[in-house]
Amino acid sequence: MGERRRNVVIVALLLSVCGVSWGQKKASNPNPADGAADVVMPLLRWTAGSTALFHNVYLGKTRELKAEHLVGARVVTPMFYYAAGLEPGVTYYWRADEIEADNVTIHTGDVWSFTVQALTAYRPDPADGATIVPPAPVLKWLAGQGAIQHRVYFSSNRDAVAQAAAGADKGLLPLATATFTPGNLDGATTYYWRVDEIVSGGVRAGAVWSFSTWMTVDDFESYTDVEGKRIYETWIDGWTNNTGSMVGYEQAPFAEQKIIHGGKQAMPLDYNNTKAPFYSEAERTFSPAQDWTAGGTDSLVLYVQGRGVDFEIPHVSTPPVIDGQMEAIWSKASVQPILTTIAGTPPTGPADASGQFRVLYDETNLYVLVDVNDDQFRNDSSATYLDDSVEFYVDADNTKKGPGLTGNARQYTFGWTDPVIAGTNTNTTGVQHAQVNTPTGWRIEIKFPWQSLMGTGAPVGKLIGIDCFYNDDDDGADTRETQIAWHSLVGNDWQTPASWGTALVVPPGATSPADYLYVALQDATNRSAVVTHPDPGILKATKWVEWKIPLSSFSGVNPARIKKMSLGVGDKAKPVTGRTGRVFIDDICLVKP
Repeated sequence: MGERRRNVVIVALLLSVCGVSWGQKKASNPNPADGAADVVMPLLRWTAGSTALFHNVYLGKTRELKAEHLVGARVVTPMFYYAAGLEPGVTYYWRADEIEADNVTIHTGDVWSFTVQALTAYRPDPADGATIVPPAPVLKWLAGQGAIQHRVYFSSNRDAVAQAAAGADKGLLPLATATFTPGNLDGATTYYWRVDEIVSGGVRAGAVWSFSTWMTVDDFESYTDVEGKRIYETWIDGWTNNTGSMVGYEQAPFAEQKIIHGGKQAMPLDYNNTKAPFYSEAERTFSPAQDWTAGGTDSLVLYVQGRGVDFEIPHVSTPPVIDGQMEAIWSKASVQPILTTIAGTPPTGPADASGQFRVLYDETNLYVLVDVNDDQFRNDSSATYLDDSVEFYVDADNTKKGPGLTGNARQYTFGWTDPVIAGTNTNTTGVQHAQVNTPTGWRIEIKFPWQSLMGTGAPVGKLIGIDCFYNDDDDGADTRETQIAWHSLVGNDWQTPASWGTALVVPPGATSPADYLYVALQDATNRSAVVTHPDPGILKATKWVEWKIPLSSFSGVNPARIKKMSLGVGDKAKPVTGRTGRVFIDDICLVKP
């Protein structure tokens, strides 16, 4: 290590010890941490900005901190003790502005917050007054100051809880157990609970909290893989109703058991609106008709999560020539960056290792163009992946499974100037590729026959799994210094199609509008109504989205006599060519106001 670098490291370490940020001019690393909920001591600390000489500290009960909230002016150290004290149970906001030596330059800090630990139990979960709570909840809270034990009261009778009646007393819990499981509760029922804190010398009675359980319509927990109890035998799909839907998976387990909102299962619903009737619908019939107003419920709730499409693969009538050149036809394809370091040392910059790829298709082939930025080329190692090389991945059935590459999940590895195609589970029949060097690296153009990828023609209108890696070898030894990827996050993702991205093989000439999710209800007199979610993005949501629909929105339908419920994608009344995809549904329920 050179003398200059050694001195720089020593200075950085000293600044760290002194609570000074290396290169960061704003205050950082607040203590209490931003959002802390159990603060007792009124001591504020932070890491000072690298150029700060003094600090102005602001504290108040509003996020909009102004001059009147200045509690410490020109503080010398990155620490402030608020002698006035903090009120239990109150949320405070604070910030530290860093003042440079010229006494003019001020770096305004971020606003942070913390909540002071209350004297009694606080922060109930479910929140007080919550109305969308499963019938088998776990009740949680934060302990009050000085608590030694907790005594829990629980009942559907508010007075019993408020008066600490014996029937509502659920006993003592140790301090570390700030949870209570009441068991399976009735649906559409309001429950009350309270937690008293046992402290030295007495009891601090807690507030009475409440929540209301939902009434389950379908939580998808009862379905099995046994004939007669399968999910698609209750929720009728396109195999019967001739729409573009498919409920469940083709092989057991038929219900979704990983992407779940609650319980252990959810419903996967595939939709294909690329062909007539251009909408997809799954329907469930209730016999006898159900009263969806019993218990005072007035709204329908369901939880939705989509499988997002990362990009679309356009169709071409005239294929590109496989010569490594950037033809005009490639402008139809979107550009996908290869930037995420998943193994080895991160690149020193974009010129060291980065890239991008594009994808096109026709009825016979999948076409890929990869542009690589690399300032040193190597082809001298014992294995292709240890040299400069492009790895391209295709999961033609979009199984999203793994680890392990089987079926139509394939890895193809192309080394710089290497005519041999390496990889795992490859089928190289008919695969062609061409390479050229570019001013910033090199480019490879590849043709994959669909027959080699999946044994059929192009999967038009369907989703395929896809990813692209680049391996960078700089030192000339039998090692790879860096591996970067488009979608995967860790090196072992090469054998895990579930970690690859997703692309839609767009039908030729498709210019369809976005698809929308809808719910349709039909009552016992065959009156029906449809409610459509206003945001088509819900079909691509990567987290569970709660959709709450007032029953009054189903105009003309009698909610006390519901005979059929349908879940669909598209526009049944005015069908147009749409797309394909998969959406997950869970915890369909009815809730109180």
